[in-house]
Amino acid sequence: MSIEYPDKRVKRTKEKFREVLLSLMEEKSFHDITITEIVKAADFNRGTFYAHYEKKEDLLDEIIEEMFEKMTEATRKPYLHLSVVDFDEIPSTSIILFDHFFENKRFYKLMLRPTTNYNFHEKMSKKLDKLFREEFEYLTSEIDPSIDVQLFSTYRIHGIIGLIVEWIENDFEQPSSYMADQLIHIMKFYTPKIRIKKKKE
Repeated sequence: MSIEYPDKRVKRTKEKFREVLLSLMEEKSFHDITITEIVKAADFNRGTFYAHYEKKEDLLDEIIEEMFEKMTEATRKPYLHLSVVDFDEIPSTSIILFDHFFENKRFYKLMLRPTTNYNFHEKMSKKLDKLFREEFEYLTSEIDPSIDVQLFSTYRIHGIIGLIVEWIENDFEQPSSYMADQLIHIMKFYTPKIRIKKKKE
C-alpha cells in the first residue's frame, strides 16, 4: 500500500523531492549530494525541505520504504487467497515479483550501483528474508526429516534473492516472464548429484 498524504500539495512536493534526489544520484554519489542541491533542483527553499525531512537520508529512506511496500504487494499477490502453494499447479504468469523489479528497474539499478554506497543490497536482502520467513513455511519432512528447516529456508530464500540481484546486475537480460517460469522450475528441481568440472591445465 502506498503512503497516503492528506494534502495533495504535500504529495506533489514529496514526489518532486524524490525525483530530484534520484536524478542527482544518477550523476554522483548519494553522500556527495547536499540538501542545497536538492532544494535548488526541486525549485523549493530549505524551509520546505525541513518541513518534511530532517536530513537527506530521511528522504531516501522514504523512497526505499515505499518501493519495499510495492515489492511486498507483488510478492504476496500469487498466493493472496491460498493456504498452500503447489508449484505443479501455480501458473508462472501469477508470479509478478519480477515484473515489479523490471517496472522499477531505474530505481533498483541505481540503488545497487557501488557508487550509491547506501547498503541497499543488505537492506533489500533483509526485507525479502524477513518477508519470506514470515509468509512461508517450508515442509521438508516429506522429503527428508533430517533436514534442518531453518537452514533449508535460508538456502531457498537467499537463492531467490541471488537470482533477483544477479538479474538486475545483468541489466535484466531475460524477460520477467522467463525469470518467473525459471523460478518455478528451480523450486521444483531436486539434484541428488552434481558433476565436478574438469580444471583447465
